[in-house]
Amino acid sequence: MTTAVAAAIRERARSVWRSLGEARRDNDAHAVLLAADDWDEVQRLARAHGVNLGDITDGKDDLSA
Repeated sequence: MTTAVAAAIRERARSVWRSLGEARRDNDAHAVLLAADDWDEVQRLARAHGVNLGDITDGKDDLSA
């Protein structure tokens, strides 16, 4: 894995994590569903490439955060 790939995954993860948090704060069920789907995909990519997302999520790796 290249550093550029890891950086891209981490940037996408930051964006998706923010979107998920905003959707939850706004109680927007539709936006939560979309962001949760995006988060699942980012997690799959991160695992496949050995990228740790713990610092982005403050260690909360699930959707109950």
